[in-house]
Amino acid sequence: MQKNAIVACFLLVILFLSACNIEFENQPGESVEASNNQTEDRDYEARLLKVDTDLEKEHVWHFVPEGVSTMTISVEAENVETILFWITETGTGTWAERTLIGYDIDGSDGWSITWEFGNRIFLDYITIQALGNDGATQATESINIRSRSAVEKDRD
Repeated sequence: MQKNAIVACFLLVILFLSACNIEFENQPGESVEASNNQTEDRDYEARLLKVDTDLEKEHVWHFVPEGVSTMTISVEAENVETILFWITETGTGTWAERTLIGYDIDGSDGWSITWEFGNRIFLDYITIQALGNDGATQATESINIRSRSAVEKDRD
């Protein structure tokens, strides 16, 4: 019985010391410094400011009219080294099936691609992925894109 009491006291002391150690690691003085570092780091994070296409936009969809076989996607970004342009089908769990449709590694003339897609029928997402020039951060934004059929034009 006395052995059990000693073991229980020993476990309580270890638990107490572990709790003190966790509390010590999260002292307010350290949090302020870490917070300042995080704020400074955010100044250099990859940011997408604006994503646009040369296609007509209605609500949340960018429409590809019949007879159009190219599109230009332009991006305004900060703190970016490379921008990747991906296409994925709509739906859940489709990111693994994505296809790289272009990239831009020179933002001196603006970030953009012109994609010649032929006679493809769209009901997809285009994801713009900005890779930060800090080598650690990235930003993403998606646009919805679909083909506009002659039937839809007649309804409008």
